Amino acid sequence: MRNAAGLTRSKRLGCLLLAVLLGFGLAACRGFFGQAPIALLTFDTGGDAEVPVTISFDIGGSNDPDGVIVAYEIDFGDGSAVVTGTDVTDAIAHEYAESGTFTILLTITDNDGRIDMVNAVVTVGSVMIAFASDRVGGYDIFRMTSDGTGTVSVLTSEEDELFPDLTQMTRDRIAYASEDGTSWNIWSMSVDGGSRTQLTQMASNQIQPDWSVDASTIAYASNESGDWEIHTMTALGTGDQQITTQTPSWAIAPVYSPLNDDFLFVSDEDATGGSSIWLWDDSAGSSSELYDGPGSDGDASPDLATAPTTALDLPAGAGISRPTWSPDGTKIAFARERDPDGIIDIYVMDADGSDAESLEEYVDGLGVLNTAITTDDDEFAPFWLEDNSGIAFVKTDAGGDFQIHVVDFVTGVVSELTGTGNNVLPAAHR
Repeated sequence: MRNAAGLTRSKRLGCLLLAVLLGFGLAACRGFFGQAPIALLTFDTGGDAEVPVTISFDIGGSNDPDGVIVAYEIDFGDGSAVVTGTDVTDAIAHEYAESGTFTILLTITDNDGRIDMVNAVVTVGSVMIAFASDRVGGYDIFRMTSDGTGTVSVLTSEEDELFPDLTQMTRDRIAYASEDGTSWNIWSMSVDGGSRTQLTQMASNQIQPDWSVDASTIAYASNESGDWEIHTMTALGTGDQQITTQTPSWAIAPVYSPLNDDFLFVSDEDATGGSSIWLWDDSAGSSSELYDGPGSDGDASPDLATAPTTALDLPAGAGISRPTWSPDGTKIAFARERDPDGIIDIYVMDADGSDAESLEEYVDGLGVLNTAITTDDDEFAPFWLEDNSGIAFVKTDAGGDFQIHVVDFVTGVVSELTGTGNNVLPAAHR
């Protein structure tokens, strides 16, 4: 009895002899002599490591040494549908909506029916919230997951740092404002606190930096001209220009849209109360009032619980809150001063400034009944989580300190995420 190897050799010799005798060449024996294809897979997260993240996959390096690749399939490892195709030069992208470690499997098939497989592993983290805290002295920058765990120090220094803001798409850099004993200026750094770069160097105050959606531009509030106005500069700190002209009124708290280069800001111009929310239309090169309630709108907040070393010198009555966009750009959450009691609550409205309602009413409208969101405590500085799972905001705790809370859009539960020191200005971006 011949073994399998002997049978294979005999079949190959027989095929070769037959091909030579019949003049068919070696093509008919390709199934016996052909080489297997080579599967190659690379991916690019764009620097993003937090859900939701869209990852680009490149399988264009896959090849067949003696033929052509006729089919491929990719299993993304998260239970989603397998993607198939015939052209390895196809652009392939996949969004991961849940955190975890996923094994991607690529299978390719050549024209002889031979296959090759290769895998890659990608780790996607939970949504992270950057915030400012005075838990170790002055205000410094920290990060934590959206459930309040995994808190890490990003930057702790002798100076005060406030107003952290992450790049919208990649979330790999933080812009923030830092004081030097005489003034506030804008800096940027990586999310681990490295590669710190000073972007403005003014004797006046530059605060509240906010990245454009493509991270090429930073908008910020400045009193360089003597009045607070919105300025922009490149991500490298060049090309500074004043955008708004609200003088003799003021403009602060810029926040870029997740869709384009339009941005919200807060001004007291024509405001019924202390301030109103405005929209800068970048394509038109002009601004207009978007929402004006009876009290302060958009910037409403109590004074910082502990004063920074260098005064912010905000306009009289102005606060530190900023509006926030929903990830799809259709909604805006903001802090609003209730009239006539002056208590500050979070409100949600459509992107055109219509249908403003309390955060409690908004969550109820999602089909989740919760009556504990709006309270007689001040709630301010909202941030809409980029996975659309909820809104983080600041409110006072039983001891009078500022703590970051989050309301879950699925359960309606409000959870306190911090508990040490004063914690303010939750931020990140989609």
